[in-house]
Amino acid sequence: MIFEALLAAGLIAATSMIGVFFFGNSKRLHGAQKYVVPVAVGVFLSLVLYELIPETLELSPEFGGIAVAFGFISFYVLANYLHKRYHHLEADECDRKGAASLMLIGDSVHNIADGVILGSAFMINPAVGFATAIGLALHEIPQEIVEFGVLVRAGYSKSQAALFNLLSASSIVLGTVLIFFVAEHAADFIWIITGVAAGNLLFLAASDLLPRIHGNLKNYGNIWHATLSIVLGFVIMTGVITWTHEHFGHGEGVHDEHEMEHGH
Repeated sequence: MIFEALLAAGLIAATSMIGVFFFGNSKRLHGAQKYVVPVAVGVFLSLVLYELIPETLELSPEFGGIAVAFGFISFYVLANYLHKRYHHLEADECDRKGAASLMLIGDSVHNIADGVILGSAFMINPAVGFATAIGLALHEIPQEIVEFGVLVRAGYSKSQAALFNLLSASSIVLGTVLIFFVAEHAADFIWIITGVAAGNLLFLAASDLLPRIHGNLKNYGNIWHATLSIVLGFVIMTGVITWTHEHFGHGEGVHDEHEMEHGH
């Protein structure tokens, strides 16, 4: 069972490479760059509001909000550290490098939570595990595409962006391994991981990427181009999340296990 779970986790991590194929043509990447960051804002907002925060509050109504706030505040502190680290660069490049670093860290936390969800689903039933894996892979696709674009826009080469994205995505394997070692208690604490990831990505979208767009609107066309791009990212990601939940029940395995343990 653990072999099948790890294989599924590895295949999900491999979806991080889809950005390379989507932006394989340099002209296509150059033309899309002004839309990448606004679309990323919409994707991250949808992921936080329709996935991570609802899961966190469902598993811990009393303390879930604290985990989200902790994730948000910790990224505020980290953003200040990264700004000092990249202060020797030009202002715009400093902002882009900092945002890319925050994105990779936040996505890694999120992927650990996905690994816990995936591993617990396999422990309940392999069929539930494979269904959960498909759902996770499908809603990773739009996220991985925009993340690859953000990394390239931050100044990384396409090969570097692909490698960093793969390393971040591979943290799902860590989460999957974790659940098999601490299966008895992991379901009680997954809300901490999902909550922190929600706060991380919410900070990235609302307090880092969005102000940067607003401060450099000439690079993104105008306010309406940026707004439409944000809405497009939000709608696409929300549609993918809703569809995968309806057809593959992402996260239900963890919720069911949590409820059984507490007699609900």
